[in-house]
Amino acid sequence: MGTFHSMDVYFVRHGITRWNLEKRYMGHSDEPLLEQELHTLNQLRRALESIDFDFYYCSDLKRCLETFRYLLPNKLVCLDSRLREIHFGEWEGLTYEDLKGDHIYQAWLADFEKNVPPKGETLQQFTSRINTFLAELQSRQTVSNTKTLIVTHGGVIRAIMKNLDLISTFWDIQINHGTAYCLPFYHQRGEWICNSWSEVPIQEKES
Repeated sequence: MGTFHSMDVYFVRHGITRWNLEKRYMGHSDEPLLEQELHTLNQLRRALESIDFDFYYCSDLKRCLETFRYLLPNKLVCLDSRLREIHFGEWEGLTYEDLKGDHIYQAWLADFEKNVPPKGETLQQFTSRINTFLAELQSRQTVSNTKTLIVTHGGVIRAIMKNLDLISTFWDIQINHGTAYCLPFYHQRGEWICNSWSEVPIQEKES
């Protein structure tokens, strides 16, 4: 009888940047975190201290690496460019107000699965690199009950949840800064299955 494998993967959206507050498309642009907003990560940092992780991965962009170092300053992490946000091409650094008069932008808003930002990344390219990373992660699981922390971007977390049918559309969930989304995977009949998720920490008001 084969060994039953399982793993819990915690996906963390990076902390807050200036462009987040200004509602600019960021994508592959390498914006740092805002120091005055680091406090929004404190509750998550306390929650992660009680979890014994086996593996750590992170998007190679500044906002993710700075988030990881704030959350777990004494841990080593593997950087992977496949965990980057979708590339918005010529729209990076721009806002809805900047772009609302552009017919290409309006077509993309109406159907972002078929349309693509100028010099940007298609949704298929985006999801393909994420799925390749996740498949490699799963293939490395030779023992059961592992815990993996991944610091990445909101679009990446949505894409993974959508691919696993945990949400129906990209917009069914708001991916918050300072929150980890725990996805438990189980290996059954030759494939990895995930049919639930939870937030860490459980959202509550700080005193």
